[in-house]
Parts: sequence; C-alpha cells; structure tokens
Amino acid sequence: MKTRSLTRRLIMTVLVLELISFGALVGAALLYERHTHFAAFDVMLRGRADSLLGAVQDADDADDNVMLDTKGLILHQDLYRVEDDRGRILGESARTDWLNAVPAGDGIATVNFDGKNYRFIRIHGVRVVDPGEHGGVSHEISVIYGVRSGHVWHQIFEAVRFYAIASLTALGFTAIAMTWMLRRGLSPLYDLAGKAEQLSAARLEFKAPEAAKELRELRPLSLALESALARLNRSFRQQKRLTSDAAHELKTDVAIAKSSLQLLAMRPRTVGEYQLGLERCLEDNARLEKTVQEMLTLARVEYDETTSGDGEPAQCAIGKCIEKSVQQSEAFAKLRQVTVTIDAAADPMVGIEERDGLLLCSNLLLNALQHSPPGSTVRLSLTADELAMILTVRDEGSGIAHDDLPHIFEPFYRGDASRNRKSGGTGLGLSICKAVCERAGGAIVIANGAGGGAVATVRLPILYLQDIDQASAEIKEEA
Repeated sequence: MKTRSLTRRLIMTVLVLELISFGALVGAALLYERHTHFAAFDVMLRGRADSLLGAVQDADDADDNVMLDTKGLILHQDLYRVEDDRGRILGESARTDWLNAVPAGDGIATVNFDGKNYRFIRIHGVRVVDPGEHGGVSHEISVIYGVRSGHVWHQIFEAVRFYAIASLTALGFTAIAMTWMLRRGLSPLYDLAGKAEQLSAARLEFKAPEAAKELRELRPLSLALESALARLNRSFRQQKRLTSDAAHELKTDVAIAKSSLQLLAMRPRTVGEYQLGLERCLEDNARLEKTVQEMLTLARVEYDETTSGDGEPAQCAIGKCIEKSVQQSEAFAKLRQVTVTIDAAADPMVGIEERDGLLLCSNLLLNALQHSPPGSTVRLSLTADELAMILTVRDEGSGIAHDDLPHIFEPFYRGDASRNRKSGGTGLGLSICKAVCERAGGAIVIANGAGGGAVATVRLPILYLQDIDQASAEIKEEA
C-alpha cells in the first residue's frame, strides 16, 4: 500500500493556495499599473494636444486667418494634424497615412499603425483673432495628436516583473519556513507515533508524550489512546488471568475425576463398590461440565451482540425473569430454610435476552441463598424511573469481607474457598452478572448492608414499562 505524507500534502496545499494568490496579485498589479501608467500617459497626451491648440496664433493677414507656430514645441516623431473651421491644414506631421486609422469622434483611442501601438487624442477649441474689434473673429480649431505607447507597456511590465520577483522570493522563503515549522509543529505527532510503535503484545503500557497532551488537537487522541490501551491491557491481563484460573480450575476437576478412577482401579472391587465409584465419577464429571458451561456462558454474554435470533434488538420483562428465578429456586430455598420475598412496583422492559435476564436474576438469588443462614429472608425489590430500573437483592448473611469486595466480580475468585466448594460454586456467577449488565449499558454493585448481610444492586436502562398485574397473570398462567 502506497503511503502519503501529511506534511507534504499540507505544504503542497498551502503552496498551491499561495500560487493562486500570487497569480491574483500579479493580475491585480498588471491592471493597476496599466490604469496608472495610461492615466498619466493620457494626461501627458492631452497636455501636448492643448499645447498644439495653444500654438495656433493670428496670421496677421487681411483675412484674419490663423496659423500654427511650432517654435518651442518638441514634437519628435509624434503624429499630429491641426485644422481650422475652413478645412485649412495649419500644421501636420511628416507622415499623414495614419489619418484613416484614427476613429472619428473626440476622445482618446488606441490605434495599431505600421505595426506599432499609438495613442491618439482628438480635441476641439476656439481661437479668437482681434478680440478688440467688434468681438473679434472666432476660428474653430481641430487637433489630432498621437504618440507611440509601446514604452508605456514596457514600464508596466517592468513594474509587474518587480512585483512578481518579490512575490516569488517571498513564496520561496515561505515554503522553506513553512516546511520547517510544520515539521517542528508535527514533532509531537511523530513522538506519539513513535511511542505507539513501541507497543507489543508483551508490553501494552502506554503513556502519551506530554508535548502531545499540551496540543489542543492531539490531546483528545493522546487521551483516547491511553484509555483504549489501558482497557486493552486490563482486558489482556484479565484474559490471561482467566485462562490461568480456568486451566487451574479444570485441572483440579480433571485431577479429582482421574483420582476417583485410579482409586477405583487400584484393586478388584465388589459390584456395590464399583457402583459407588462410578457415581462419584459422574459427580466429578458433572462439576467439570458445570464449570465448562459457565465459562461458555461468560464468553457468550461478554462478546455476543445484544440482538435476538431474528436480528431484532433483544428485550425482556425483568419482572417475569424474577418470578421464574424464584420458582426455579423454590426447592433450594426450602432446603436452606430461607424465605424469599418479592416487592415489584413495576415491570420494565430491558434490552437483554430473556435467558440472560433469567441468568442474572437466578445467579444473584442463588448467591444470596447460599450465603443466608437458616430461618433468614432474602428480599428482592424492583423499582423503575423514566430512565432505568433498579433491582435489589438483599440477604441476611454474614456479608462480604472488606478485602474481598474489590475482587468479587473477577472470574474464579473465591474469598472463602472452602465455603464455595461446599456450596458448589465455580466463582463465575457474579462475573456473568457483571457481563450481562455491562453489555446492556447498565451496572451492578454489591456491598454490605447497614444492618448486616450483602446487598446487590442492579441498574439497567429501560425500554418501556408494562402493567405489573398483567405480567404477573401471564407468569401464573405459564406456571
């Protein structure tokens, strides 16, 4: 895959924009210089034409004619013609073949004549002869005057060339300075990338450079990388710990099953002894099967999407799941001589599958029953507001040791290993509950109650509320 340089792209973008600005500047300079130089040239042209008009004087003849006196005028190779109102030519340049090229009408015009550009002006004026005698004799004078304008364009191009050279020089210095500043400005990004390149499966600790955190544009990326890699590192450590704990747990269960078979095969036994040994092996295999099944359940609720089998978003009535879990645990509660009460003020619909809702309620209820003394009560309470439902499971047991509270949701964690072995737990139930809650966008908290025992509180976002009486009736009909 071909890589592209962000720095080069930024530099090229800025240079292209500067080149466009350079072209616009040169164009504007050309228009401005053309206007300025030709405006000055036209003022000079009109001044010379007025000088020719002023050079028309009295001819001192009997007919009161006028004449053109060009003494003192510097005409060089200029083209001109001066006529009076009688059509008499008072004066003209050596060449007259240009007259047909000059357009009629007063004003200034540009004419290409003989391969060269000329600027012509046509003006009219009145000269009065002998003004002291009966008001004098008036003569209308017409002046056509033209000068080559090629040198004006030369001056314009010289001025524009100066602007162009200055702009290109500034553009070159800008490109050099911009390259240096961009590389220096992007150095925190390069440092951040260098830090990221040092990551590996064995080394996931990542701390973004302080220079990257100080930049407003890179700070969100730096913090996001730190947070994502911290979660990934935690997940890897948890996965590693889970794999180690699972291997140890399965190894223990396999070793127990193996020892039962070895014990059974050590010597010939009676039919009754073989039967007891096989029953013990079946119990060992059932415990191994339960551990594997709960590991598969934990993997499913952690990584599966929250959709039903038909692709629709998963949902279930949490009150219905509570009722079913109480019914399923009724025999175990009687065996433990523990009373279970339900206080459900609402029946909210939450965004999890019914089997996961039942799994959540059953695990919390069984955990409370296992740690409740005979004659005590386990209380389940369900409430809801506009945003979330709150499920509370409270027992009257001995509570949870302070050192065990931070670890109770870790897979295979047992604060009291002998108690868990006695009750048949694998240490995965609360991990499964936490995974179900987090996948639904909720949370679970377990703490010691003020009056003793443990309190598990589950908070899940609700989809909508349904009638609690109608839901209870449906549960009874299904039962």
